[in-house]
Amino acid sequence: MKQTIYSLAALLVMLLAGACRDEDRIRIPEHLTGANLRIIVDPAHTQINYQTVATDYFAFDAYSENRDLNSVEFSATYGDQTHIFATFSQQDFDDGHVRVELDAADFAAMFNEPGFTDGSAGGNFVIRPKVTLNDGRVYPAFVHLSATDSIRNLATSIVGSSGAQGAFTIQVLTAITCAPLDISGTYLVISASGTSTDGCCPGIITVSGDFVTLSVNPGNPALFTVSDFSGGLYLEWYDVYGITSPNQSPGILNYNCQEVNFTGTTEPFGTSVQGGGPFDPGTGLLTYTWVNGYGDQATVVLQKQ
Repeated sequence: MKQTIYSLAALLVMLLAGACRDEDRIRIPEHLTGANLRIIVDPAHTQINYQTVATDYFAFDAYSENRDLNSVEFSATYGDQTHIFATFSQQDFDDGHVRVELDAADFAAMFNEPGFTDGSAGGNFVIRPKVTLNDGRVYPAFVHLSATDSIRNLATSIVGSSGAQGAFTIQVLTAITCAPLDISGTYLVISASGTSTDGCCPGIITVSGDFVTLSVNPGNPALFTVSDFSGGLYLEWYDVYGITSPNQSPGILNYNCQEVNFTGTTEPFGTSVQGGGPFDPGTGLLTYTWVNGYGDQATVVLQKQ
């Protein structure tokens, strides 16, 4: 009996000691989850056709599994103007998604362009989301790893997939269309000037003299493949990482209303490319800016031959 009592007492002491140690142990913070937001454009309403502008509209659904959404803002950029057109809270995403529809009158009011309503004016619009979580974190945003290196706070695999297949859609494009124009051909690089965030290439670098080609997509006359979206900068910057030809950095440009915008373009190291700029049919001059998921950016000026 004494042995049993002794054993029970010893066990109680061990449990109490364990409990004390448990109270004093270092607590590891819970792992923070990021933001996810997928934009799925309605395939029946990808853009507004100038011939059916009175009845057409652009529509998308946005999906999120987050339960800590403080706000989700959607903005549209046209030229040098950007306006927020919709804001949602966690409550709006209680069933996992929201629906957004915009017609020509919405774009006309947003950018003070009456011509959008009757199709006498057209334009390209970049739709972007901005997610703010309850703890104040914002997506997407750039994280500065050092004085020269930065990357978006989304995995490169997610950024690179930038469309319906990624967990976070960086942007989608839509338009009020104009009559199509074939801008394919050979272009001389007048200049390609930009900065890399990689430690290999500090400062502004400018290259010129290369030739790039724009080839029309047989299935979509508004889409053009450019053989080297960087205008020679990737070969100049990243030969140390295995880039041996300018043709290793192709891109896809959407042309509408004398303007191009990058769509579905992934650079050689896996991040998406965004940007755009004007095309002058009279002179054949194409000028666009671009930025990738690492924060590299440049302005490229091309002259049609």
